[in-house]
Amino acid sequence: MTATEAGLRFQVLGSVAVRSAAGPVRLPGTVARRVLTLLMLSPGEVLSTPRLAKAAWGQCCPATASNQVRKAIAQLRHAIPGAGAHLLTDGPNYRLNVSAVESDLVEFNQRRLHIRRLAERGVSEGQRIQELQAALSLFRGQVAADIVDGDELESGPIRAAARVVEERRLAVQKELIALRLRTSPPALVIEDLRYLVAQHPLAEDLRAQLMLALSLSGRQADALAEYAEIRTLLRDELGIDPNHSLAQVHEAVLCGDAHTYLRAGASPRDYEQPVITELDAGGRHVASRVREAPRRPVCTLPHGPADFVGRREEVDTLLRTARAGSRGSGPLLICVDGMGGVGKTALALHTAHQLVQDFPDGQFYVDLRAFSPSERPREPAEVLQVLLRSLGIEAQRIPADPDSQVAMWRARLADSKVLLLLDNAASEAQIVPLLPPGNGSLVLITSRRRLYGLDGTEPCPASPMSTGDSRELLERLLGERLEPRAAERLVAYCEGLPLALRLAAAKLRSRPAWTLSHLVERLADPRRRPAELQVGDRSVRSVLRLSFDALTEAQRRALCVLALLPDAGMGVYEAAALLDTDPVEAELLLEGLLDVNLLEQPHIGRYALHGLVAGVTTGTEEFEQLLRGGGRRSALHRLLAHHLAVTSRSCLLLGRPDDGSGACVGAVPHLPGIDSRKEALEVCERGLPAMVETLRASGQEGAFLAAARLAHNLRFVLAPEGGWEERGGVEDAGASGSRNAYRRALLGLASACRGVGLLEHGATLTAAATSTAGPRGVRSTGGMP
Repeated sequence: MTATEAGLRFQVLGSVAVRSAAGPVRLPGTVARRVLTLLMLSPGEVLSTPRLAKAAWGQCCPATASNQVRKAIAQLRHAIPGAGAHLLTDGPNYRLNVSAVESDLVEFNQRRLHIRRLAERGVSEGQRIQELQAALSLFRGQVAADIVDGDELESGPIRAAARVVEERRLAVQKELIALRLRTSPPALVIEDLRYLVAQHPLAEDLRAQLMLALSLSGRQADALAEYAEIRTLLRDELGIDPNHSLAQVHEAVLCGDAHTYLRAGASPRDYEQPVITELDAGGRHVASRVREAPRRPVCTLPHGPADFVGRREEVDTLLRTARAGSRGSGPLLICVDGMGGVGKTALALHTAHQLVQDFPDGQFYVDLRAFSPSERPREPAEVLQVLLRSLGIEAQRIPADPDSQVAMWRARLADSKVLLLLDNAASEAQIVPLLPPGNGSLVLITSRRRLYGLDGTEPCPASPMSTGDSRELLERLLGERLEPRAAERLVAYCEGLPLALRLAAAKLRSRPAWTLSHLVERLADPRRRPAELQVGDRSVRSVLRLSFDALTEAQRRALCVLALLPDAGMGVYEAAALLDTDPVEAELLLEGLLDVNLLEQPHIGRYALHGLVAGVTTGTEEFEQLLRGGGRRSALHRLLAHHLAVTSRSCLLLGRPDDGSGACVGAVPHLPGIDSRKEALEVCERGLPAMVETLRASGQEGAFLAAARLAHNLRFVLAPEGGWEERGGVEDAGASGSRNAYRRALLGLASACRGVGLLEHGATLTAAATSTAGPRGVRSTGGMP
């Protein structure tokens, strides 16, 4: 049966129900009903399985929650005829795709928008009253009444979503009463107002309407009694006095002047605006109107960076994505993520200022302080108070309950197009309560973490700046003090990190006697570089150290081990050998570090460490402990054994006779599958940069013989016609000659690299071979370290 044939109607504006052409649909058990309720309260919105699980169980979800949610979805599809056209799967998430014909909530939302357009076109008040009454007639009671009334989850997502709808319903009710007060006898609305006031006893605007209706009905004493009652309630429960609007209505009632306010056409919240009274030639009152106070949208965005350069592709992507709008019923979310100091905030602010005209109802900025020295991440309730106050709501009127704050925030922004920039976010949970309603708004998020778990998030990674953009920024910062050759080295040392370039320029400006060349010489040592890039209380080390400190113990140890060979890109198997674990655990650690932008992924399956991250890591106590415990030698031993086993297997497949070199290092627990000549060439090509770095480090640790074997294997892979014939020189060398064998092997491999165009690798190997004859007394080991 198709959805059209089924004639489905999803009803949530009252008790939760689904009706088909054949009558009411019998819904499955409690979990399925709660899952369906949240989907019905969020029509068109993509909801994650964890969020649906929270609707069913709150914070105490069982271990099988995800499976039970999927089972509930299957039960709903089976129970509701034609549900397959509406209850859709979106990756691991779900959404309810319904139109105004099929959902009472969607119909209500569309009617509200239609009413707003009618008001903008200036249609008659009578027509607007009819439309408002039609919208309210969709309600059969409290939103999701049967679910909410039996809900023990005081702060669950169903309650929060239901509150938002109730707030919108209340806004429509207030608008209807305001129109009826002006177009019909006021006594006819007193009963409806008393009902609403009983539900919302602290709502000052409702109380003001009731006072006006009573006063205009000749019940002056009753109107003044209402004012006395709410004044007592506000003082006893909140410790505040009635707001200025209500006080103005009170004064009007005392003076018998309520009709003037009503004729002005202003709602009670506008009474504080100046009233202009027009007089005829005889000085008699003929009409009153309220002077329209110009409304300026709220903008709390900080000024954009004056020297912003480059990032043209990222800015274009952000603007294009933002202007394309949301694909669902919620706001568009864009997450700008990247490592500390990469310029996420500058990029987001630069883009936000270009989008101001696209979001005319307001632009908001909040620093969520996920990575801030000596400050904890801000709680959503704290941020909501800031946002609500920026809308002009007095602090005393902001509820203490977080869910009520969320409902107030969403109700105030209903049907608005706003831009919200959430800077320095810690997690998805910190963001969700702050999201504005509707699909006309934009939320820009910056974070060091990849917060792609939010439904419908558009990722925009902020990568290190290109060499050209880095040079352009440096030219703008230094002007005449720029030295071209020194600038090239500085750009290379900073590796595309705008913070590093800015601090280098600031340090140079603070040292008039220094030249750029002198500064660059001081930055030559990678371990000293992060600390050298410091001005005042800003430094590369302090910024990146915040990311390091936020890691788990296992992640910190993994980063320290990877920093032993900072220039070696790693695959999963190589990392497993270096970290002394299995490939599955190694990949989890690498992906975890990638998610917090402390690793880069230049190619699928390959991971690289940014030079400044490596420099900060090598300055930590954890790294020093690793060195003191012999961790460097052990890690290098495992990695060298892994590379030797991989290249020995590759050489066999490429045609070199088995010389036993693969077995001389003992068993290697985890090796990639290499079963063909093609795979042999591919694995050696991918791992060559890491192998070259391993060869260089092996000489520093005295692992000459094993490194010489690895160099000869690689030489055969690069130049099979003769790379294996000098193998005997390595085997014949005893412990005393292994250093020379290592040098010869590296020089031979360097020559092979140059022969196939790998000039940078050739230079690295030549330098390593040349430095091997360094200080005397370095103990040579015939085998592994």
